[in-house]
Amino acid sequence: MARPLSEEKRAALLEAASDLVANLGTGASTAKIAQAAGVSEGTLFTYFPTKDDLLNQLFVEIEAKLATTMLAPYPVDVSPRDQLCLVWNRLIDWGLAHSTSRKALRQLKVSDRVTAESRSRCHAMLRDARAIVERCLSGHAAPDRVAFYIDTILFDLADITINAIASTPKEDKAIRQAGFDLFWNGSAA
Repeated sequence: MARPLSEEKRAALLEAASDLVANLGTGASTAKIAQAAGVSEGTLFTYFPTKDDLLNQLFVEIEAKLATTMLAPYPVDVSPRDQLCLVWNRLIDWGLAHSTSRKALRQLKVSDRVTAESRSRCHAMLRDARAIVERCLSGHAAPDRVAFYIDTILFDLADITINAIASTPKEDKAIRQAGFDLFWNGSAA
């Protein structure tokens, strides 16, 4: 009878994969990932049959954690601009608190090793968060540009803002507000 899989080993493998993908890209070897997790390479393949399975699971788990952050309740009695500012601040806070995951996610998003199925699962997890942003931009941004603003501008500008805050943390509040103002004003119809 096979021994049950250890959640601790699985978590260690995903954490090691996140660290190495963030720093080396998706070309990080399974041997290095296993070594960083403190297990043999054979053990890695017990948990994840292929490297692509590991990378896809890592992608889904990082996106799930981001979705959990983004979907915490929002106040409903605030203006669309203020609600979008709350979304923005959660995105910035998550990125600052999860620097390695953010970098790994950036690598995974452009990797052809991440399957359409994994991308679709993540898109579904973030559907409600996206709907919040769409509602906030309704009547403010040109409808035919909303998808571009969300899919490209919001995340890229958040990334730039996070990097700026990380390099000058004393300016966090001013940088955060400047990034949000740039997004809000730039998305105006």
